[in-house]
Amino acid sequence: MKTQDARKMFDSEMSGTKRPGVFGTKLPAGFTSAYLVQQLAPGQDPKRVVLSSAEPWPLRQNSFVAMVCLAASPEEAARSMQYDSGSCSSLTGGDSDKKDVWFGVFEVTGGGPPKLIARTDTPVTTPTNWSDTDIDLPVDLDARDAKDDALSMPASWTRFDLAPYQIKSGEYAFGVRAGWSEGYAGGGANFEALYLFRIEGKSLRVVFAQPMTFDKMIAGDWHKDGTRSHDVSDASNSLLILPSETDGFHDIQLRQQAGKWRRTFKWSADTRSYE
Repeated sequence: MKTQDARKMFDSEMSGTKRPGVFGTKLPAGFTSAYLVQQLAPGQDPKRVVLSSAEPWPLRQNSFVAMVCLAASPEEAARSMQYDSGSCSSLTGGDSDKKDVWFGVFEVTGGGPPKLIARTDTPVTTPTNWSDTDIDLPVDLDARDAKDDALSMPASWTRFDLAPYQIKSGEYAFGVRAGWSEGYAGGGANFEALYLFRIEGKSLRVVFAQPMTFDKMIAGDWHKDGTRSHDVSDASNSLLILPSETDGFHDIQLRQQAGKWRRTFKWSADTRSYE
């Protein structure tokens, strides 16, 4: 594979090795799944939980980022825990298998309980924007419409990405990686997107949602010794914070690893996100 991020994603998929920030690790002291549901998804049945996670956020003092993933019903949650424990994934893509995911930021000071600072107002419904990208599209999107919001929603939410995404002076966003997987006869593909969340008052808002990486392996001809050729393709992007600003927010740019593709995003005061 040509790009480092695609190689990491492929190796993790093949070996099962957990990447930094992966959801589902042991909750820090003071956090429980029931508490996270109460704080992040008030009024929801805690029996719907299939996954919860919290991680220290080093770029914000005494802070943690957290998430809860809920199945459509307690029965679906039990089914998910039986067949796909430890993941926030829609196995079938149907409405009954749909997962709702909430995110939040907490502060912990003086040995007291975690205090909620901000949360997503609803389950995340912002689709990944596939309209202008160098990343190959999943088959369902490629065959239909890359602007189809339902198809553009990730099939899985996988890990926190706490790189220093300083979107304006004195303010950082935090990242979440999400993705899709598909299987072929003798091969398969993985796709990953980056979501950036910004604290806005008591709310968390998605301000960026773009595809970042794919790897694809397609089976080829059989050989006399019983082995088989495979065609492998991949691409990955890096996100750079630029010194230029729009409405007080840094412009950001995706740059293709080992390639020439570039795309710059600027802050939109109308949508309060990057476009």
